[in-house]
Amino acid sequence: MSISRAGLLAGIATLLAVVMSVPTEVALAQPQDGVGIKAGDTVTVATGQGWVMGIVVSAEGHLFNVRIINGPTVFKRYPAELRRRGKLTAYDHANGIYEVGDRVKVDYQGQWIDSRIITGMGMEYQVELPGNLMSWAKPEQIRFVSEAPPKDVAKAGKPPRPGLVSCAGKIEGRYAAAGPTPMQMTFRSGKVTLSMMGDNQVGECWTGGGKIFVTLPGEQGAMEIDINDDGTLQTPLGALTKKGQ
Repeated sequence: MSISRAGLLAGIATLLAVVMSVPTEVALAQPQDGVGIKAGDTVTVATGQGWVMGIVVSAEGHLFNVRIINGPTVFKRYPAELRRRGKLTAYDHANGIYEVGDRVKVDYQGQWIDSRIITGMGMEYQVELPGNLMSWAKPEQIRFVSEAPPKDVAKAGKPPRPGLVSCAGKIEGRYAAAGPTPMQMTFRSGKVTLSMMGDNQVGECWTGGGKIFVTLPGEQGAMEIDINDDGTLQTPLGALTKKGQ
């Protein structure tokens, strides 16, 4: 069957329309080295239950194969569905990722005005506007200026709230998760070592009111852990059972 000249031109026009409609994120995708997230790194990913932790199994460009803690292995795309843990980089800012409190400029009525990030939802951010107003803006309407001011972080030797006492002599031993979750907490003389996915962090342990509070250097607030009736520890990532002294 022959194709007329008009039909051929129409086909080319359709093809061009498809090419032009490819999302910018795909067109601008950079090599995985540009992202700086590699296999074995811990990340946060978007799920139906919110943002959860996972470990990268493999990566290709902006597409990552991630094993979710207490969940399946899934494919997630940076930056909409996957974010690095820890300090953001210039590459993150260039791809529209910001933190609450970051100083930015926002395109408002055709002018770039000084603002800051109030909160975020997916790839949109609530920002300050003149007149004590707030609005939502997309990454293309935002330019990064500087990081948020330093947060108040836990101070060594100081409980995160009044009335708490050291865990020393009260909570001791090694606790680990049952099943495939690679998480372990070891309590020794008021200190706690949090081990997860090959990463170890040493913090301080406090207790009171049937709960444990773990503070980590440089981290804001405390991890709150319930002490279950059977002696297991109920953490935000699941229950830990005592495995030894």
